[in-house]
Amino acid sequence: MKDSPVQTIRVALYARVSTEEQRDGQTIDSQVAELEYSAKEKGWQITGVYKDEGWSGTILARPELDQLRDQAAKGLFDAVLINDVDRLARDVSHLGIIKRDLERRGVQVIFRKLPAEKSPTYNLMVNILGSFAEFERELIADRTRRGRRHKVEVRQQFIGALAAYGFRYIPKDRSTGTEGKLDTVPEEATVVRQMYEWVDKEGLSARRVVQRLNAMNISTRKGKRRWAKSSVLRILRNEIYAGVWYYNKNEKCEASKPVKTAQYNRSPKSSNRLRPRSDWLPVVLPQHLRIIERDQWERAQRQLTANIAFSPRNAKHQYLLKGLIKCGECGARYVGDPNHGKFYYRCLTRCGKLPAIREECLNEVVWHAIQEAVLNPSLIAEQLKKFYKREKTNAQGMRTEIDKIEEALRQVQKEESRIIEAYRTGVLSPAQLSRELEQFKVRRGSLEARKAKIATNPDLPDFSLIERSLIEYCEIAARRLKSYVHEERQRFLQLLLTGILFEGDRVRIKGIIPLEPLKDQSQGPDGYGSNKTKAVLSNGIETATRRLRDRNSLSKEDSIATTMLRLRDRNSVREKDRAATAMAYRHSHNSVVDEVNFELLKPLPERPSPLHQQLTPELLRSLIEQRPSATLKQLCEQVKSEYGVVLSVTSMSRLLIRQGLTKRSRRQFKATAGNF
Repeated sequence: MKDSPVQTIRVALYARVSTEEQRDGQTIDSQVAELEYSAKEKGWQITGVYKDEGWSGTILARPELDQLRDQAAKGLFDAVLINDVDRLARDVSHLGIIKRDLERRGVQVIFRKLPAEKSPTYNLMVNILGSFAEFERELIADRTRRGRRHKVEVRQQFIGALAAYGFRYIPKDRSTGTEGKLDTVPEEATVVRQMYEWVDKEGLSARRVVQRLNAMNISTRKGKRRWAKSSVLRILRNEIYAGVWYYNKNEKCEASKPVKTAQYNRSPKSSNRLRPRSDWLPVVLPQHLRIIERDQWERAQRQLTANIAFSPRNAKHQYLLKGLIKCGECGARYVGDPNHGKFYYRCLTRCGKLPAIREECLNEVVWHAIQEAVLNPSLIAEQLKKFYKREKTNAQGMRTEIDKIEEALRQVQKEESRIIEAYRTGVLSPAQLSRELEQFKVRRGSLEARKAKIATNPDLPDFSLIERSLIEYCEIAARRLKSYVHEERQRFLQLLLTGILFEGDRVRIKGIIPLEPLKDQSQGPDGYGSNKTKAVLSNGIETATRRLRDRNSLSKEDSIATTMLRLRDRNSVREKDRAATAMAYRHSHNSVVDEVNFELLKPLPERPSPLHQQLTPELLRSLIEQRPSATLKQLCEQVKSEYGVVLSVTSMSRLLIRQGLTKRSRRQFKATAGNF
């Protein structure tokens, strides 16, 4: 009797390596070589090799793995040989799905590093190793995350992310141990500076910047000649150019509306979502990596935001106060709302707490208030003088507080000396000394921080210079206000005003008047007065911004409610606006100017009563009794001639119905009149 031949087992080889493992030096070819050697050693026939290179074990949908499962359904092999459990999946649930699917099709799953057997112990071992693989994945991710946070928080190091335009990342040199670092690209940095200059000095929008870059044939980082608006906005909004880079700013998430509908995706979380700002980790870059100055970056952000509000787009009607009005109840913007040839301002969210208002009514009130403030600068000057005196008093109080802080610091020093002497004599133990010194350190740090905060407040310049500059500016602007056309008025208000708050029966107007100290006999040759005043004005925004606010509640009178003085740089005003609006009034050289931030409170004219309140039921009833046979049109003409109220036929009909004078009741009046 002949022995039956031994059936050769047909096996398929499966190997996988992720992107992170590739960076660590692991290759998929080494896995395949080990699997081929093991199969040949046992005399198994290899029918196919399936390799998922660069795919994470947490993803179930992998191209080669799906092909392996499809071929298993066709019976092309009897077993699948895999190097280890974590090569098949790093998720226990995925591991169970794949293993059960293959075994249901009669294909045995064999792991090279485990004994090939079919037993409950073997299945338990596979599940345990699968759990360890998932735990290892989470552990590696946590270690990576904590390591990155340590580099950012403690070492203030830029970690190897894709560098923004204008920068390049120099990777770590493992041979010399030099850490990776960020460096600037001079050619790209020049383009970035030019883009910020266009926005800051000329007020260009992002779209205009794109057009100018394309017209100048400036290439992108990838060498393309066409710039995209999203790329330009990303550059103009990125704070890294001002010297601060943020880690942990975005988080990966699944796309709600995926652009690509590919069958396989190496990362299911293909979109980014902005984290709360409290989660961001800032890294302050060295001075040589700051392409843009901080004050210029902030001015560019304000200009971009203003461009959104003031953009003409495809507007068919130019509202004078466009982008300036806000609802006094919900805080939303008031937007233009055309209605049958008439134009209104209404709340964007339609909160219903404040009504819409006719455009010409609000325009007239605001423009009249601005004219009054410009033609009578003494109103602002008088208020400013009061607050200036109050701030002078506050400055004296601050100097007194500094003296008290210095006295407290000397007291801390004396107490610290006594504690150290007590330790030398053996009264205190080292642990007690450490606790006491730590308390002194906290007290000293708090006092020094308060002293430094007070010291950052600059001295106020001479008030007479500010007052004279305010009056001269208003005189220059007053000579031009009457000649402004609608577009010039709109631009003037956009530069002068910071916001208009509509509160129903009144409107609160906030704005800034730029100033510049004038020459007097005490000034030096450069026109900035004493050295002390010159030092204050030359500091500009780098010193703490000075605000003099009225802390009293606003009155309901038609008057200036609040004023405030600030020191700020006005270099962002466009050159072409000098003649049009006088907003760039300054000397020929770059100078730091003062600003008076004013707030006007103006009552709105009383709105006419609704028609149903003007025409009472008694009045309408008497009209119908006098002319019971009159038509609606005849009633409208009579109301117009006798009371001056213009009504359409439809409005008259609705008004009669609202007052209970329906068609049936009017017929009764007519029948009663016929009987007489």
